[in-house]
Amino acid sequence: MQILQTIRDMAKKALIFIVEDDNFYNQVISIYLKTKGFDVHSFLSGEDCLEKISLHPDVILLDFMLPGINGLEVMKRMRANNSKAEVIILSGQTDIKIALEAFHEGAYDYIMKDHHAKENALNKIDQIMRYKKICKEKELYKKSIIVILVILVISWIVLLVVYETQKSTAI
Repeated sequence: MQILQTIRDMAKKALIFIVEDDNFYNQVISIYLKTKGFDVHSFLSGEDCLEKISLHPDVILLDFMLPGINGLEVMKRMRANNSKAEVIILSGQTDIKIALEAFHEGAYDYIMKDHHAKENALNKIDQIMRYKKICKEKELYKKSIIVILVILVISWIVLLVVYETQKSTAI
């Protein structure tokens, strides 16, 4: 049953959260990723994103400068909620200290908002999703090997019981 669920999970579209307070930029990124086949939810604040973190996004494109709590605080809170989402900071901040702090807090990458940002984000999301797929396939293989070993052990026990039964009835 779990193996079937793993296969279903692998087939689903990746869920991407975009957290960007600039509505126009938010929509540009959202539409771009939707055209690439992703399930996209967009938010204008970190608080809104955290309210929906239970949807278990695969990747979060997160602006650093947000109204209310900033992107790093969003990352800290989602990690406190055991979110497994990979975070890509998508920001106009050029201060290297901010990027280093983002990496220290567990960001997968830091992308500058420029004319290549959409394509860079898509490439990073693709890397993340390929890695997640490999991890799921590895887990599926492990479970398959366990099932095969259990079947072999049960078969061996059944054969041993049949052999002992026939041996005792032959005497």
